[in-house]
Order: sequence, then structure tokens, then C-alpha cells
Amino acid sequence: MGKVKYAFVFFTLLYLGACHKYATNYKLVSGPLPQTRQEPLQVPLAGPVYIEPCCKGPYCWKFTPLFSYDISGLVFGVSHKFSSRFDDVMAADVGMVWGENSAREYYKQVSFRVMLNYSEVFWRDGVKFNTQEFSNTHVVTCDSGAFRAARSIKPGDQVRLRGWLVKAEISEKPGETDPYKIITLLSSTSRKDKGEGACEVLYIKSAEDVEILKPGPRLWLWLKWLGLAGMLACAAAWVFGWRKQMAREMAEAKAADF
Repeated sequence: MGKVKYAFVFFTLLYLGACHKYATNYKLVSGPLPQTRQEPLQVPLAGPVYIEPCCKGPYCWKFTPLFSYDISGLVFGVSHKFSSRFDDVMAADVGMVWGENSAREYYKQVSFRVMLNYSEVFWRDGVKFNTQEFSNTHVVTCDSGAFRAARSIKPGDQVRLRGWLVKAEISEKPGETDPYKIITLLSSTSRKDKGEGACEVLYIKSAEDVEILKPGPRLWLWLKWLGLAGMLACAAAWVFGWRKQMAREMAEAKAADF
């Protein structure tokens, strides 16, 4: 059992270390694609756009399109909303940088953090960073294929997202009209705003509107899963060994009593 204990400690340290390094996976990206150096394209709707409302999980969603939106950037962080009450429709928060931050690789000199509903950026004095060229985008969709595609995005990926910036109205039953029973998520329509309400709420229609232009490095992700698999295997081996030892001791005790 001693070897299992040491193996468990090793894989635990591997998992924790890989998680820490994976959080800064974006810093391993060099020479970002030209697409990520462009500004997001936000244009008025060419005509009426209708998005089918949907009820998934405990809530029903209604969407009002505001602008067409097309953004390409380097992903510095992703929150998959696993602990959010809206995670049946809100597939992910995707933090991205673009423009000068991408072209001059300013992202390598700063630290990002993507939480449940927002992202933060930190840098030291003397470091250049353009706060108007990074964002946290709430990706929402009623399409299962688009949902899976958004969930596949990982830190360090260079991606393109297309859809509509929307106002989302969330309620417990379809067709709710009581304003006190409706939760409203209103997308930002400016890259210059900050703080609460500055996130974009982007409705993605289909999986084709989520494009991984270039996957990010995967080494730390693989080591992360290797560490987790090793931890689980060691735990299973410890339980199996413990049960085997208990069975042997009970057999020995029974034989002695006889």
C-alpha cells in the first residue's frame, strides 16, 4: 500500500501543477493568426431576425437580436458554467484578446482570470495592454450542436465566433409577461465599456458558427487528465487493497477462532 500512497501523491501533484500551468496556456502561443489581429465586426441587422425561443432545464429563454457580430481572437480562458443555473443554454464564457494585444503578443505579459460571469486582467507597471481589445463573451444557444462546439473551446485556441448580440429574457415558464418574474441579460454593444454589463451576450445559431482556427497547445491539458486518471486509479487500487486485506484478516480471525 505504501507504493500506492506515493503514487497517489505524485499524480495529485501532477494534476495540481498541470491545472496551474493550463490556466496560462495562452502564453505558449506565438505568432497568432492574422484573423485574431482584426477588430470584431458588429453591424446593424440587415432585416428582421427571429430566434426561436426555447425551454431547457428550469428556464425558458426568449432572444431579441440587436446586432450581427463576428469576432476572432486568442482565447485566454473559458468558463463552462458547470455551476451556473443557466448552464443548459449558456454554453460558455469565452475570454478573448485581439487587435494590438494579439499582434504584439501583449497577452504574454499579463494575467487573466475567467470566473463564472466575468473576466479580469492584471499587469505590472510598464506593461502595455489595450483594455478595449479583450472581452468576456457569454455564448448562448438553443442548438445542441452549437452548444457542444462552444464547450469544446479551450484556453490557447484561436477561434472565430459568429452570431447575434442579443437581449435574453429568462423566466420559469414560456410567454411570461410579469416583469418581476423575468431575468434580463442585455448584451454590451461597445468594446469600450467596463465593469458589470460590459460582457457580450452572443447567440450562436449552429456549430458552423464556432470555428477553431487553430487549436492551442495541449501538453498541460493532457498532463492534467493524466494526473486525474492516476489519482482515480490509485484510489481504486487503495480501496481494492484495503478490501482484500480486510477479507484476509477476517479469514485469519475465523480460522483462529475455529
